[in-house]
Amino acid sequence: MLDLKTLTIFVKVAERRSFASAAQSLGITQSGVSNAISRLEAQLGVRLLARTTRRVNVTEDGAALLDRGRRILADLEEAEMVLGRARIVPTGRLRVDLPVSFGRLKVVPLIGAFRAKYPDLTLALSFTARYVDLVEEGIDVAIRMGALPDSSLVVRRLTTTRVRVFGAPAYFAERGRPRVLEDLDRHQCIAFALRDTRRVRDWRFRRGGAEVTQTPHGSLSFTDGAAICAAACAGYGLVQMHDYFADELVAAGTLETVLERFEPAADTISLVYPSTRHLSPNVRVFVDFITAHLR
Repeated sequence: MLDLKTLTIFVKVAERRSFASAAQSLGITQSGVSNAISRLEAQLGVRLLARTTRRVNVTEDGAALLDRGRRILADLEEAEMVLGRARIVPTGRLRVDLPVSFGRLKVVPLIGAFRAKYPDLTLALSFTARYVDLVEEGIDVAIRMGALPDSSLVVRRLTTTRVRVFGAPAYFAERGRPRVLEDLDRHQCIAFALRDTRRVRDWRFRRGGAEVTQTPHGSLSFTDGAAICAAACAGYGLVQMHDYFADELVAAGTLETVLERFEPAADTISLVYPSTRHLSPNVRVFVDFITAHLR
């Protein structure tokens, strides 16, 4: 494989028709130039330059290499310029993977401000409930919930969220408010069922310093988080969901929390991206922007 430094020396000699002039331009010795050309000719097995006492001429093989060498070096120079601009103004495509509900409720509302700040970036957002292999699927950055497995990904803590039990004021007026976990057996507890298996997700609590689980009992289950939230607002029963679903609804009085002293430890929400020696400017501005707005 051709060495770029040697190729640069050859192109400079061929253009200037002089070893001395090329050496002066490149800031190296004339013997260094001569040795590089000799090694290149030996490597390729052809004569590239015809030397005379007064002038250096390019052979037919040398002319072919000169033409291709110029294009290679020009492409590299252009690539450096593009990357240099990218370090200042992020451009191109950025692929982001998000948890379905958190992405829809908390990230999508920020996209307008992000695009206004970085109009040259093209955003491709995917919403998944599965573990995505960022490298294999070409994802630049992702937001993930909860504990993360050990990996080569860079993890940046974004914020936290808690699972809480919510209900509508109308429901509490009719059925009363549960005070302890055993009271839930007498309430309509709306369940979240996994879409693929239909398995009901247990409710999580903390009691006596340890986390405990309880299967919700009721006549309603949904496979969609937004539907569960809507059912709670309609007064159909109690739900347990992450607080980011309901923070605005609680502030408006549409939903209220119960069993606060039994809430489990908060879950971490993190930004993750592949580990690289130089962080992509596109990923960098997205990570910094989302962190600043959601921390």
